[in-house]
Amino acid sequence: MRVLLLNNLPAPYFTPLFARLGELLEGKLTVCYSSDWNQTVGWESDSTDSGRGQAIILDRRAPKLRRWFGSGVAAAVALLKVLRTDKPEFVLCYGYTLLPQFVLLLWALATRTPFALSGDANFYNDAPKGLKGIGRTFWLRLVVGRAAALICVGTANRMFWQKYGARPEQLFLAGFAVDNAALVSASDKFRNPFFSYTKEHEENTKKGKQIFDSLRESSCDFVDEKFPDDKTIFLFVGRLVERKNVRLILQAARRLDAERFAIVIAGSGEQLEELKSLAADQANVHFLGNVAPADLPAVYAMADVLVLPARDEPWGLVINEAMACGLAIVAHEHCGAAVDLVAEDNGFRLSGFSVEELAAAMNQLIHDQGLLDSMKEASRQKIQDWTIENAANGIIEAIASSGRLRKI
Repeated sequence: MRVLLLNNLPAPYFTPLFARLGELLEGKLTVCYSSDWNQTVGWESDSTDSGRGQAIILDRRAPKLRRWFGSGVAAAVALLKVLRTDKPEFVLCYGYTLLPQFVLLLWALATRTPFALSGDANFYNDAPKGLKGIGRTFWLRLVVGRAAALICVGTANRMFWQKYGARPEQLFLAGFAVDNAALVSASDKFRNPFFSYTKEHEENTKKGKQIFDSLRESSCDFVDEKFPDDKTIFLFVGRLVERKNVRLILQAARRLDAERFAIVIAGSGEQLEELKSLAADQANVHFLGNVAPADLPAVYAMADVLVLPARDEPWGLVINEAMACGLAIVAHEHCGAAVDLVAEDNGFRLSGFSVEELAAAMNQLIHDQGLLDSMKEASRQKIQDWTIENAANGIIEAIASSGRLRKI
């Protein structure tokens, strides 16, 4: 069975999932991306457009159209050519509103090709407004009603599909997942003692060593020859933009005993300079800047708690990553990953965005080492079922539901 998969950008966390899908579909999977890498989020491109079996970057195939009309038009035209030549028997579309996605879904409806929809849309963040919202609602109800399957990455995502008319037989769980085993292996190399480097450590990630050398040389008093046992390290990983609400972390930190904890912020974005200015007098706050995905396990290894107080967070894969590396979690209760993965046994789910609530959670973790240790262990245990293999199997079940693929 020939399957075509369309995604927007080649984010690194999709690579192992799509590779496994290709194996399960015995090489009959064509992966298309609308556009090339979004350099603003710090990803490094490793995808090529060299024919069947490798990812197709659609807008690269129509460079003149991209220059004249933009990436969306170029990708849509290139996609139609791929559809004409490949003639897929099933299509899997990640998203439903951008032009290439719109074209693919219209093509599937016109040709009566079965299709599945996937994405990380979150019921709690969905508030369509105005004429645009009316049009989006109409389109969503149409494609949800006609879809052969709807991929649910989690509970909040399932609730989103149900809001737009999904039937029980359409819903298939393929939980958002990361490569847990790889994260565990990589992060464990940087522990016990944390700042003791061997030749293996240096070869594993040069950037990781640079990060920690930088920390050693910084003025932050929490950095020592080896990692101090009496400090609780809170970590934020992500883009420094308004909706991530990193400012709230810095505000909450001012209410706590600075001698007992440190904050590490990994990421960059439009708020970087503003946040640095806000933390200028907080010696226990350190900014790492962009960290490549391959180097993130080293950063997780230094920390005890991931803090993600973001507003309108559809999923938040950093929670998966942090849990695999054995961190406790503090996140808002409507964050997609928090709905499924965070509870009293491994962290705190914030009911709002108040400084007081976040400070109280952080303070409890600072002063109760037993609670912190049990939460860290619970995170590692809970994330074990959220695997690439299970996600791939869920998608295969969704494709098989069309009746054109034998169940694997």
